[in-house]
Order: sequence, then C-alpha cells, then structure tokens
Amino acid sequence: MFVRFDHLLGIEIVLLQEGQYRCSYAVVYRKGNAMEILEHKELEGSLVKVLESLPRKYPVALALSGKGILHKQVERKGDGQSGLFREAFPSVEKKEFYVQEFVQEKQAWISIVRKSLADDLSGKLRSAGLKIYTLSLGGLPIVGIWNLLGETNAGFSVDGHVFSVAGDGSFSGYGNTESRPGKSKVALGGNQVASQSVLPYALAFQLFLHDRVERVKADNKEVDLAFGAFLEDSGLKKMASVFIFVLLGLLLISFFTLSHYNAENAVLNEKAGHLTATADQGDVLKKEIALQKAQLKKMGWNGGYSYAFLLNEIGSSRPRLLNLTQVQFGEEKKTGYVEQAGNTIKISGETANLSAVNNWIFMLKEKKWVRSVRLLRYQQDMGSESYSFNLLIGY
Repeated sequence: MFVRFDHLLGIEIVLLQEGQYRCSYAVVYRKGNAMEILEHKELEGSLVKVLESLPRKYPVALALSGKGILHKQVERKGDGQSGLFREAFPSVEKKEFYVQEFVQEKQAWISIVRKSLADDLSGKLRSAGLKIYTLSLGGLPIVGIWNLLGETNAGFSVDGHVFSVAGDGSFSGYGNTESRPGKSKVALGGNQVASQSVLPYALAFQLFLHDRVERVKADNKEVDLAFGAFLEDSGLKKMASVFIFVLLGLLLISFFTLSHYNAENAVLNEKAGHLTATADQGDVLKKEIALQKAQLKKMGWNGGYSYAFLLNEIGSSRPRLLNLTQVQFGEEKKTGYVEQAGNTIKISGETANLSAVNNWIFMLKEKKWVRSVRLLRYQQDMGSESYSFNLLIGY
C-alpha cells in the first residue's frame, strides 16, 4: 500500500497542421518489478476530441512531438553538459524555450520547444483534470527501454521516431519523420505490442523508476514542482499509514494487556471474596468466644484454675523480700478487639531489693500455667527507702 502509484498514463501528443493533433496513450500497470500495458488507444483530431478520450484518474507522463519540437545532435566535449544548448542552437534565446538534454557517452541530443506552445497545451490538459508529472520532447525516452526491445536493427523506427543503431545493436542516433509505416507490432519484453504504444510505455517506465534511472525530460519547473509535491504528499501519507498501523498495534497490545489484567483482577476479586468471607467468619467466631467467655465467667470458670490454687502458687513462689499489697484478678483487653480468651492477675507490692523482683518474674515464667509476666511499674517511694512495683501475669 506504500507504492506511490501502480498505474500511470503515458501520452504522446503529436502536433500536426492547423490545430490538429494525433494522440497515442497507454495505461501501464506495475506489479512488483513487472509492468504491462492494460489499455492502449490512438486517435487524431482536435484537442477537444483528444481530451474527451483521455482517462483522468492516473498520473501522466507526457511527450510532445511533431511540429514545433526541434532536435539536434552534437558532440559532447569534456565531461560536463554546459554549453551544449549554445553549441546546438547558437542563435536561439534559451529563456524562451524548454530544453531537454540527453547525453550518452560522447554524443548529446538537445531538444527544444517554445514555452508558450508547451504551456498552452499542458495548461489545457491540466484544466481537463490531468496531472502531469513529467514532460518529455520526442521519442528519446525509448532509449531507456532499449534492452527490452526485441529487434533494434539498422533503420529501426517506432511510429515516426527513427533510431540509428550501431554495429553492436546499441543506440547511436535519433531523428523523426512525418511518414509512418502504419500499424505494426514490436517485441517488447517478450510480448508483441502495438508500435504506437512503445513511447507511452517508455514514458511510464521512466516515471515508475524515477528514483533509479535518469529521466529524459524537459526542464519544465512547473511540472517538476508538481511531481515533487506529489512525492512529498505520498511520503506524508506513507508516514500517516505507518503511524496508524503503529497506533493500531499499540491499541491491540493495550487491549490484550487489559484483557489479561481483567482476568487477573477477576481471580483476585474471587480470592478477596473468599478472604472477606473468612474474615467475616472470624469476626463471628470472636463474638461467640466472647459470649462463651462471659458465660464461663458467670459460672466461676476462671480459665480452668481456682483462685485458691492461683493464690497458693503466687504465695509459695514469692521471695521473702517482697511484700504484696494487692492481688487483683481480671481479663486482658486489646484495643480494637472484643475481649480475648485469657485472664490476668495484677499484683502490687513493695520491696527494697530489685533483684528479688527479677528473680520472682523468672520463677513465675517457669510455671506451666503462666502465659506471660510483665513488670508494669517499679518506682521508689519518696517517704521511705522501699520501691513499689506492679506485675501483670497472664494465664
């Protein structure tokens, strides 16, 4: 889809006498490296008649021949092309003409047409809706397909264009004549085609391969600018197409990525639902435990230990240096939760020896029924040398 064009319209317009024209055109189709003529037609008459018959939807490669177009062969001196026009037409003012210079080895062919004549004709073609992207003079573009022609013997001619042929079969000269041999066939690329379609085919050939071959064309800036604008516009369209394809690719990638994450989210939502259900069940279980614990408390269950047993354990393990002032049984509470299964004993006392407190904490932790022992406070009594302390036993 990025080929700038796959169809071209090659047109040769021969200027005759008294406003009459002969036109040969061919629609050339390119697929890959192959080119073929899809349609060919020849007609003669007024310019209006010619314009009515031409297809409008294809880019045009145009050649002007006949009355008003002059060709001259000169010998090339040196490697440059400067001075060829002056050597060929020493008395002609160049600014009034479109000039076509075709150079091959030591020979050059200079072709000219008055700008007023070419501009008038090409302007009418453009007004009729034709887009002209190259302008050639005469039949010299045929040299670009010379190797595709089957028989190029001495005196080879194509529809009034006469070519001189060297002994090795190569092109060596060009001229034109008003006499035409009539309709005939020419071998082109292994196929037999009408001789009137050879030049239109050659015009399309060099425009198709504009970036690979040197075109035989006149120095018409307006036509060249139109072709440059066409190529630039085609390049922008190509970039736009690439951008659209990249954007579509990114959208597809995003779609598949989002689909993947949606599927993952569905799995995670399902797991979260299970976890939520489990958490709800845990809350219900905690409430049931709290209720059952409250009922056990009313029954005097006290975690399975009697107060007498606990007081006996505390009293028998108490060091003599410790005086207990208060023993309080209760339940441990944790912020943000209902009451947990677990009982506490808060002990307050006095002592003059901190080591005795530490030893007692160690001894209590060795008891099987003790879950934890914490020293909540240890502070000196300002009125005496004794220290007060608070312990919290969890069981």
